[in-house]
Formats: sequence, structure tokens, C-alpha cells
Amino acid sequence: MASGADRISGLPEGVLHHILSLLPAQDAVRTCVLAQSWRHHWRSAPALRLAGCAGWAGGAYTFGPFVDALLRARRGGGGAPLDSVDFDLDVDLDLGRYDVPKMERHVNGWLRRALRRQVRDLRFRVSVAPRLTCALEDRPLASEHLTRLELVGVKGNAGVLDFSCCPALEELRMEDCDVGSTEMLSPSLKRLRIRYCIFYCNFRTGMSFPSLVSFEFITNAGRVPMLDSMPCLETATVRFDYLYDDRCRNGRLDDCGDASCYGCYYYHAPDDYDCVFLEGLTEVTDLTLSAYPDLYVFNRDLELCPAFSKLKTLVLSKWFVPDELSALTWFLHNAPLLEKLTLKPSKVRSKLMKRVRRYKPLEQSIAASHRQIVEIICEDVNEILLKILKVLKANGIPQEKIRIQCSAGYNFVSTEVEME
Repeated sequence: MASGADRISGLPEGVLHHILSLLPAQDAVRTCVLAQSWRHHWRSAPALRLAGCAGWAGGAYTFGPFVDALLRARRGGGGAPLDSVDFDLDVDLDLGRYDVPKMERHVNGWLRRALRRQVRDLRFRVSVAPRLTCALEDRPLASEHLTRLELVGVKGNAGVLDFSCCPALEELRMEDCDVGSTEMLSPSLKRLRIRYCIFYCNFRTGMSFPSLVSFEFITNAGRVPMLDSMPCLETATVRFDYLYDDRCRNGRLDDCGDASCYGCYYYHAPDDYDCVFLEGLTEVTDLTLSAYPDLYVFNRDLELCPAFSKLKTLVLSKWFVPDELSALTWFLHNAPLLEKLTLKPSKVRSKLMKRVRRYKPLEQSIAASHRQIVEIICEDVNEILLKILKVLKANGIPQEKIRIQCSAGYNFVSTEVEME
């Protein structure tokens, strides 16, 4: 290759634009000085990657005007529509006089302008030091082109979490957000992932996503939300950790009736609805449910929940152990197509009290021929494991279909465990 030969400029425009879309926005813009032919290439890059504030000389004071100018340059005929925009913003309020309202005005303006550029894939992450969530404007996001949205580190509200004005939106991810609304809805959404978010502690958030196919709800805090029906749902993974407020201070799984019990007092809304969470999942085919044993929502929901008529794969972790494994028995009777069941038991605090069960009358247990295998993953052979085996046997599960994995380092079939 001859010294100084420019091979990159000879690439097709589409390839050049793709290369520029992989660069941070400030580096992509700097290519305008390479040569006359490069002067406007950056305007047609299909993606913008806006990372920074902290890494800029002058911080947010210089980064903000750059982003404003960049988005203006992509307006109208000055630039092509955007396939994706990635805001990855770190703002340190301790480094200067950049106050919170000013910061929020900037980032909200960028978010709305990106939508006006017909962006299809939008990631919006804001990390503010000291630890704050960036509040979004209380009005709906509106875009006929947006198909995927990711929000990280922001505070929502009833306006921005109503996605009815985004008819093409199919995927939503929220992480480390303050939900800030009693309602979330989207008629078109198909994939939803919510992780490490905070919900209200004394109000339930209603969630309406009738087209949802995939649902992940992992390690959030506050009150468990109330789910509407999701008839298209195929897979769901739910994990409730210790941060949830749906716990009884008196250690009950049913309503203790104690007005001073924060967990039970705020359990129902004024209209006294029935199922809170599980009924919205009853159309699912692949389900994982994990929760601490003293979080009572699942157990209370089962009293009024209809059958899981399409469920084929089920993983139950921790929460099903209390109350003599009644939740396990419920699923054995109310999941007629279940093919694989995985159980991950845990120890239960002795003070956790039984509840008065009000389950609907159960049908006969599902035929063992429908179920290919039951897998139990446990720490060791203990009393809980033996109780599980007894429940399975009582509900017609042949021992040869039960596989047991112990963390002690050995596996066996249940025929090797003595059940009195």
C-alpha cells in the first residue's frame, strides 16, 4: 500500500456511515476536518452515541451546548432519520453550579428532540452524583417510529409511562428508575423488562400490556404492582426480594387484621380488587416465580386465581415452602399441561404463621403422563425435601420422574430417599 493512501474514503457511503455510528458522537463530528469529502458524513450516521458530561473539559456546561447543536444539525433535511440514539450521561453536581432543574431541562429536551428525529431505538441513561434520579417531564412520549426504549436512572410519572402515543413500541426496559406512577400502559408492547426499580410503598401501580409476549420483573422495591390480563404472554421471570413492602409484621400469609400492620393495611385498593399479580400471568407457557417466603402476595393470589391453562414449564423458588407446601399443591392441580417442574426450596422462619386457606375446590391432580420430569434443587436432604417428596407422591407423581440435585455435590432420583 502506497504511503499516505486514503483507502477509507473509497468505501461505500453506507459503510462509512455505519463506521461513524460506532464512534462516540464527538469523535464522529471531528471527522469533518479530515477532508472536504468528509465534511458532512457525520450528519448521515444512522446512530448517535452521546456519552459523557464527566469526561468533558467544563463538564455539563460544555457538553450540553454540544448536544443541543448536534441534535439541531440532525433536524429536517440537514441529516438522515436516526435508527438509534444512546444517551449515556454522567452528571456530577458537586463539580460546579449545575443545578438539578437546569440539568433536568437539558436532558428532557434531548429526549424529546431525539424522538422528533424519528429514532427507532432509544436508550436514555442518566447517572447523577450525588445519588439522584432525573425527573422526566409529566407528559407522554409521542413517536410513530419508536420501537425500543430503555430508561435507566430516571423518575417516571403518569404522563411519560403512558405509551399510547408510541403505537410502534415493542420493547421497553427500565432499570434503576423511580416509577412515580400508579399506572403503566402500552397497547403495543411485546417485551418488558423492569429491574431494580422503585414503586410506591402505599399504592399499587396498575400495569396494562395486553400484547406482551415476554415479561421480566426482577428485584424491584415498593408494592407489588397489579397486572391486567396478558393473553399473548409466553415467558415470564419474576423475582421478589426483601425490598418489597408486601409483608405482614405479625408473620401471617393471610390478612392479620391489625390496623397498625403496614403490610396488610395497604394491601388492597379502595375498590378491594381480588388477585394482584398472578392472574395477569395465567396465559403464560414458561414461568419462573421467585420470592422470599414471607412475601405473601403469591399465596394470597392463589385463593382466587384461575388455572394456568397453557403453562408447560414452571420454576418455583423459596416462596412455595410455607403453609405445608399448599402453593405447590395448587399448581399440581391447576396447570393441566405442565411438562417440567423445577423446585428450589429454602428454609422458612419458624414464626411465619399458617393462614386460613380459602382456595377454590381443586380438580383432580394432573395426569403424570403430561409431566416429563420434576427437578428439585436443594442444599441437602432435609425435612423440607422429604415433605416435597410426600406432596408429589400424594399427587400422583411417580418417583422415577423426580430428579434431585444437592449443592453438597451429589445427584439422585427420589427412589433413593426413604419416605415414611
